[in-house]
Amino acid sequence: MAAVPKPIAQCVSYHAWNKDGSMICISPNSEELFIYKTNGAKDDPSKWTQKYQLTEHSGYVSGIDWSPVTDLIVTSGHDRNAYVWKYDAGADEWKPTLVILRINRAATSVKWSHAGTKFAVASGAKCVPICHFEASNDWWISKMVKNKLKSTVLAIDWCINNKFIVTGSADYKCRVYSAFIAGIDDKEDDGFGSVWPNQHKFGEVLAEFDHAKAWVNSVSWAPSGFRLAFAGHGSTISFVQLLAGSEPLVQTIDNDHLPYTDIEFASDNGLLAVGWDNNIATFAASGSESEPKWEFKDWVDKEDKKAAAAPVKSGFSAARNMFADAANKGITAGAPAKSAAGKTAMVTKHQGTIMQLRFFRKEDGSAAPYISTSALDGRIITWDLSKLSHIDVKALGL
Repeated sequence: MAAVPKPIAQCVSYHAWNKDGSMICISPNSEELFIYKTNGAKDDPSKWTQKYQLTEHSGYVSGIDWSPVTDLIVTSGHDRNAYVWKYDAGADEWKPTLVILRINRAATSVKWSHAGTKFAVASGAKCVPICHFEASNDWWISKMVKNKLKSTVLAIDWCINNKFIVTGSADYKCRVYSAFIAGIDDKEDDGFGSVWPNQHKFGEVLAEFDHAKAWVNSVSWAPSGFRLAFAGHGSTISFVQLLAGSEPLVQTIDNDHLPYTDIEFASDNGLLAVGWDNNIATFAASGSESEPKWEFKDWVDKEDKKAAAAPVKSGFSAARNMFADAANKGITAGAPAKSAAGKTAMVTKHQGTIMQLRFFRKEDGSAAPYISTSALDGRIITWDLSKLSHIDVKALGL
């Protein structure tokens, strides 16, 4: 892994790469978007060149996704709009197409389906527009998923078959919906008929989970399609095993650290999570295929032992700092370390909450052991997991 890069902006809330990593689109927590050419140096933002500025949104950008299939970018914002951006080689610019979302509250997240034919938009309007292109009118239109949604939808992800979405909401629920659209999606059963008989009924609630007992900040769907995960604001993460002919199995892990903002499966047996700990947590499954046992494995960004061994200032000032850390950051005595000056020593490379992680993909679409993270410290950091001796990439399925 390269040295810690300097911040590329004051804050980076979202980022998305194109298929080969030659370009990256970022949101600096504003209504603007910037596209950089990486110039063959994905892990060194100091060598990137700002190439395009996208300014169509009139509210804060809340999501970016770049389809590796169509090379189209979709963005969502607090202005209640979504745009699909297409590159015009003749004009050398990215041109937006407005999406007819029909929502009266902010969009909170956006995600392309794996095939790139549809995308889903989470929103504060207690609904999820499923958008597809209507060639006759040359625009993107939406069909609304809203059954049982009682609050803001915070997170979404797609099943590998492009027919189902999983949502995480502020009503403490994780739900699975059918997003099947006739004429776009294949009617083939593909193994889910015995799991969800109503899989082809658009908007049908196929499953509902209340194990988070808090806002559901992030959701992820495993590559096989038969495993899910969702992270709650109460520092929990739940893993779901879908089974044919019986109720899903759910395992919830109560963590002793801060909540996660984003999670993503590395494979069916491995998952990564990021959040307020400014670090990347790894989880792996063992046991049988139908009854896996998930457990926390390790942090990607290991603590600096020299910083941890630094002397601690004693007295009232140190006690006050310790109380402030516990109250404001959830940090208990001994972690992180204190510097000789009595101040909290940041032992992670990210100096702020990590908002998003992204996997680079191989040609077959599977995850490579190479990820990127963006955070409120304005940094985008790339991590080659295969070069970290304490990370078991085989256990993660990479």
